[in-house]
Amino acid sequence: MNIVERLDAIYAIAQHRAGYSAAEDAAHELAARWMREAGLGVSRDEVGNLFGTRGDACVWAGSHLDSVPTAGRFDGALGVVAAIEAAGRLPDAPLAVVAFRAEETGPMGSRRITSVPDAYLELHIEQGPVLAGLGEPLGVVTAIAGQARGFRVFEGRADHAGTTPMDARADALVEAAAFILHVRDCAREGTVATVGAIEVEPNATNVVPQRVTVAVDARSADAKLLDALIDDIGFEVQWKSDPVAMGDAFAAVLPDAPRLMSGAGHDAMFVPNSSMLFVRSLNGGISHHPDELSSAEDIALGVDALTAALDRLAR
Repeated sequence: MNIVERLDAIYAIAQHRAGYSAAEDAAHELAARWMREAGLGVSRDEVGNLFGTRGDACVWAGSHLDSVPTAGRFDGALGVVAAIEAAGRLPDAPLAVVAFRAEETGPMGSRRITSVPDAYLELHIEQGPVLAGLGEPLGVVTAIAGQARGFRVFEGRADHAGTTPMDARADALVEAAAFILHVRDCAREGTVATVGAIEVEPNATNVVPQRVTVAVDARSADAKLLDALIDDIGFEVQWKSDPVAMGDAFAAVLPDAPRLMSGAGHDAMFVPNSSMLFVRSLNGGISHHPDELSSAEDIALGVDALTAALDRLAR
């Protein structure tokens, strides 16, 4: 089977492969079979991460096989099948292919890694439109953005929507709406900020909103810019991760490829000595959606680069 056929086979198991579900289990079993066919010894760790290993492997490559409910074919799965393909092309190289568990809900598997490989390489679709805009098939990832998530609460007063004059209202949702525009305006070059969820109480069409909770997601690959963004927005941070710089394993084999940061999180954030390579996303860069698409030609170039980088590091 070629890589596209393998991606189709994983997608056929289930569009939604939740972490530690029967569907993710089945995808891991299929990947384990392909690992054996590539001449790799198969093992699992205590959290269920799947390894296909050859020799004294200090160089790893892979990604994850779980997915979001609205998944496409490429996110995560591409990195696993590409690593298996690269391992098959390097029959004498000591290396390991890894399929991490539950990346979309944690990540759960890569956070538990206790051994320290000399290098971890991850091929992934971009999940955005930058490479397509540049007309480039591949891009070397320089850093994964740090993230801050939290909320802001607005308190008002519940009143009858028909009998309360407009100038007598304390409408929490109106205040929240102004804040949402403020969040958008605080994002500057090198940062992004998003309000993706709100909770309105009592959430009735005929009642002036009394309380509104607004969820905020702020990101940047620059730690100082991220901290400044948090201060400018003004929200209570519940969870925060620092930006993570990526290694130069792919830069060494693709010196002229564009450099870009990743606004999305990946397993590579948690594995030491990680390097990442993006494959161009088509269809406007859509991801976490059935219309997610990268061309077979671009994927082939990505696998070639992954193979070359693994060959360089493993020998």
